[in-house]
Amino acid sequence: MKKAVSFIISAAMVCGTAQQFAAPVWAGESSTYVEYHDEVRAETENEFPDPYARYTQVTEGSLVFNVYDEFALLEECTDTDAEEVTIPDTVEGVPVVGIIGKPFGFCHKLTAIHIPDGFTHFSWFNLICTVLVPLGSEEEPMPTVLAVTVSDTNPDFTVKDGLLYSKDMKTLIGCPPAIDMKELTISEETETIGDYAFVECMSLEKAVIPETVKHINRNAFTGCFGLESAELPSTITKLSGDMFYSCTSLKEVKFNGEISVIGMGVFNECTSLTEFEIPDTVTTIGSAAFEGSGCIENVDGIHYVGNWAVGSDSDIEKAEIREGTIGIAEMSFMVRKDMKSLDIPWSVIYVGDICFTGLSSGERAEIHNRSPYINELTFAVSKNSTDIYIYDPQCDIFDSEKTIPAEFKYLAPENAGEYPGDVDLVEEKYLAGQVAIHGYEGSTAQEYAEKYGRRFIPIELLPGDANCDDKFNISDVVIFQKWLLGSSDQRIPVWQNADVCADGVLDAFDLGLMKKKLISAE
Repeated sequence: MKKAVSFIISAAMVCGTAQQFAAPVWAGESSTYVEYHDEVRAETENEFPDPYARYTQVTEGSLVFNVYDEFALLEECTDTDAEEVTIPDTVEGVPVVGIIGKPFGFCHKLTAIHIPDGFTHFSWFNLICTVLVPLGSEEEPMPTVLAVTVSDTNPDFTVKDGLLYSKDMKTLIGCPPAIDMKELTISEETETIGDYAFVECMSLEKAVIPETVKHINRNAFTGCFGLESAELPSTITKLSGDMFYSCTSLKEVKFNGEISVIGMGVFNECTSLTEFEIPDTVTTIGSAAFEGSGCIENVDGIHYVGNWAVGSDSDIEKAEIREGTIGIAEMSFMVRKDMKSLDIPWSVIYVGDICFTGLSSGERAEIHNRSPYINELTFAVSKNSTDIYIYDPQCDIFDSEKTIPAEFKYLAPENAGEYPGDVDLVEEKYLAGQVAIHGYEGSTAQEYAEKYGRRFIPIELLPGDANCDDKFNISDVVIFQKWLLGSSDQRIPVWQNADVCADGVLDAFDLGLMKKKLISAE
């Protein structure tokens, strides 16, 4: 069962959603890193318990509690051979309201947990986790919890068919992972499936989610290694982060709704998912959504799923996204210290946030953007990009000083690849300067540069360069000919380039001169 143990380690590093503080059991549907970051920041600002609050550590039997002035939190169970645990209602006269960390992580025989009334601050994953092992250990434990129970008087939760629900039955809190459930069976009253609700449910093979469900939160089916197929209701239009993370047997996913967002890590490590078609309605894909999945096509270091670029090799140097790609997933080129250029074709209309971060410890890099949009965070953290080329004269650039960095900073070539340990020496080894924005005269790129005091370098017109890729070749002739014939798939971004006759009209005479110019060049 090594895969379950390695999953726990990976989840802590990649997902980061099972906080060490006592998180409220109600959580969110964040799909992108930016959304998740905002959620975590909001949770941190309202962190429970207050990290500065004083507490006393109290042990009752095998249970260790942090006791504050008005409440207590369970931190540890020292009886690692325990098979059943009843968490008390009170400790030292104050109510036990939640947990810190994973108190039952080393309880490899634990099958049943009884939670008290008022116990609301916990992550389901942290509560039922029984698969932690000491570093260097050869143990390979399986999830063991068969039951999480509550009293009939519990004001917040109830149990039906072994699953824990909110009192009104609208939210499914969680399914004990050792329950024998081959096909998903949940209450028809369920509207929300909570964070980690089915984490590591090893027996689950098929999940047909009923139409009553309107929300599926983060990591809902994470680590369901036996899950082979899933069907989502028409009510679901976005897939929350890590929804099917590490479902290594997943082969088929059916959508009945118009999916607009595929969240970060949703199909990460879904190695059996060899065939997957991204719905046409999708406009956003989160970071690492398909990392390690079976449907990835690697072309020149860029990872594709259909007509989306969804990631890249860590050592990629030159990223030329293929024509016909319509979208780039969030963080697809994050932390690529060897990358010297990113080339985005005209076909791309959806670009995820933090597309290319760049690193000051990397080399200088150029960005060649032909997409009609530059969003607020597309290139905002590309710190070693010295030159940004914007080829669409009407490119919609988000109106903020932070959209395009004012300065670049990168490691001097003779020091590239080194890991400087002394801060003073790091500063001496960097090259820095003002980012240059390249664009056509009268373009939105020039307007942006002038408004925010950026250095602007005009792109010279190149007769015949119909697709504005800064060179003239057969592609320009083909594109211009298709445009003349009325193809809706083609556009001429800078008509002056195609006006080879220089008569202010684009027609067959320009096409003839372009062909003649091409032949003479050969």
